[in-house]
Amino acid sequence: MFISPMLLQEAASPPADYANVITELKLDGVRLIYSNITGTPKLFTRHSLDVTSFFPEISFISLPKGIVLDGELISVNKENKPDFPRLMERFKSVNTAIPIQFVAFDLLFYKGRQITQLPLIKRKTLLNTVIPTDTITMVTSQWVEGNSETYFDVVKEYDLEGIVVKKPQSKYHFGKRSNDWLKIINYKYRMGKRSELVGKETGHLLYNKAGYKLQLMEYKAQKNRKKLYEKYRQYMKNHIS
Repeated sequence: MFISPMLLQEAASPPADYANVITELKLDGVRLIYSNITGTPKLFTRHSLDVTSFFPEISFISLPKGIVLDGELISVNKENKPDFPRLMERFKSVNTAIPIQFVAFDLLFYKGRQITQLPLIKRKTLLNTVIPTDTITMVTSQWVEGNSETYFDVVKEYDLEGIVVKKPQSKYHFGKRSNDWLKIINYKYRMGKRSELVGKETGHLLYNKAGYKLQLMEYKAQKNRKKLYEKYRQYMKNHIS
């Protein structure tokens, strides 16, 4: 079952820091819906393309029946950062030697019931019961309360794409853009990285079967995320305490 995902409203800068906000890392990948209502998992892009067969390592993960997840599909490079061109190589060649990871940040259906009217903070709590332990192919998105300005400073220092700021009481609106969910882009990163590709539309890549020989890299999915949060905590201690 395809679900049109909720969209992000872009903001020029992070909102003023306050406690009642959820701040997450914006990952440079492809939006992906994981749907397992009937017991047969399906994977869809935000444009409703069925890409289940392209990512068997995700569709084969054993998760409870009756759930729908919203998240981001990424592939990391040798610096353990999300790498969009590398992900596109995986799309083009369907080369499973290029590792990918699904980062789930929302739960839309639970035990066969739509829960989009529940507050985001409640949905995230339920999400942690669906995915209790991170694996190399599927993790839950890490978030912090408030401090979006400080978090954005750390993201820029690490040369990552940006942050997402969400209201913890926000509901999920299918296919709509809302000020409840904001994205703040690190444009230095965008200009440097995205010059390699034009746009993020992947539909035209899905049927190109040309093979590519890529160097196999050690995949440490959580290393960069742990380093980022260590840096974030250190920054917070030095500048806020």
